[in-house]
Amino acid sequence: MTRFLPMQIKIWTNGELLQTEKNAADSERYYPSVSTDTRTVKSEEIFVPLRGDHFDGHHFLYEAYERGAGMLVIANDAPEKKEFLKLLDTDEDAPDILMVEDTWKAYQDIASGYRNVLEASVISVTGSVGKTTTRRMIYCMIKSQVRAEQSQRNYNNQVGLPRTILSTNPKTQALVAELGMDRKGEIRTLSHIARPDISIITGVGISHAQYLGSMHDILDEKTSVIDGMKSNGLLLLNGDDALLESWVIRDEPDISHWYVCSEKNVGRLERDGSPVFWAEHIRIDSDSLSFIGRSNLTPDERWPIFLPHPGLHLVPAALFGLAVVYAMGLNMQEAAASASNFVTSEHRQELFKRGLVDIIDDTYNSSPESLQSALQTAHMMAGGRRRFVAVIGGMRELGRYSKEAHLDATNELLCADVDRVFLVGEETKVMRDAMFSDPIFSSMFAGWYETGEEAINDVLEEVGGDDLVLVKASRFYELDHIVTALINRNT
Repeated sequence: MTRFLPMQIKIWTNGELLQTEKNAADSERYYPSVSTDTRTVKSEEIFVPLRGDHFDGHHFLYEAYERGAGMLVIANDAPEKKEFLKLLDTDEDAPDILMVEDTWKAYQDIASGYRNVLEASVISVTGSVGKTTTRRMIYCMIKSQVRAEQSQRNYNNQVGLPRTILSTNPKTQALVAELGMDRKGEIRTLSHIARPDISIITGVGISHAQYLGSMHDILDEKTSVIDGMKSNGLLLLNGDDALLESWVIRDEPDISHWYVCSEKNVGRLERDGSPVFWAEHIRIDSDSLSFIGRSNLTPDERWPIFLPHPGLHLVPAALFGLAVVYAMGLNMQEAAASASNFVTSEHRQELFKRGLVDIIDDTYNSSPESLQSALQTAHMMAGGRRRFVAVIGGMRELGRYSKEAHLDATNELLCADVDRVFLVGEETKVMRDAMFSDPIFSSMFAGWYETGEEAINDVLEEVGGDDLVLVKASRFYELDHIVTALINRNT
């Protein structure tokens, strides 16, 4: 059971601890957990009221008090502090008060302090694409051999990561934590909170370029994950990513690093003696994916991987899983076999069957890298034997790279042998215009729509027979409604 002690919280936050005489005299006093939400705060928990541009959790301090919170963290400049400080003199059962300069920082400091007393190895996953799939795959491959936990849902930001750490059982042996970001400096902050033993960078793409700027700015942000890592930590990198490889050569990071890559890049990466993990004999059909995992760390071994889900994006995820398992000294064959238990996330290349029609729901998010992967997967599943229909929505938050990325996506449609394509969203106008100007796209282009709702009827009319349908977009466009319409039609 987790036990947060009053003096621990005071030391971790450098705050001022104020208690009633009764509570101060209680040498057994502790708090079972930490909450930032009065709707779920439980008796004796610590309540931390966070502040944002449009909200202030201090407005809900009284609700936390009414629900029996054991400690209230209050900012020094909060108008509400006088009311609650008075309680210490009038109510012997009043909650402890911790006065701090910044409640947001205090929340992160508590998480950081708790991380330092956890015995668990922390495996952090960051990158521009594939974080959630990789995190879930690693968890799937290690949980049969160690007591493991992982980030719940997308608890990967300035609030979510502390929540993940603070909810970790003290007896947990491995925590797989996702590190996400929207603004510059966030990965470095999260790394210092998580203090990873192993960190994975899945790749550097142009997602969030709208906020970070150039590709080199994005590279600097992702690689800043090493700033909070333990000195004896291990960094696992996507060896197919030229930016990451050049960063290693240029900066020579003072931390051990291994690569995960495609078979074609193995020879180049292992020439300098770097450990490399790769896949051979990749096979994909409408129901599954299989390959053989290998590494130059143990050249004679082979690890057969079978996944009951098609999706090329699962190959690097499973390879990162194998690398983590090897680094932890676990049984490799057992881990490889455990991959067959992997379950895809909702709206991430999730496969549905409606009669003879196969529908790939990849509507959670979209980036140039994930779109290319989805198109390649669908191309292999279609195999030239069935019609391939794509519904493609705009990729958002690409900043200066948006036009170029969408034009590149137009060519990717050709490479994937798409038979018919529906385009949705403002960003895809450049794709529409490029198709109008080139007769090679005349039979492929099925229409452009401002919203997904406008496209539903035309998509339903188009799809039939044994078509393979890929629906892919940033979640802003809610193209999952098209998936739902395809699944539910004529029912």
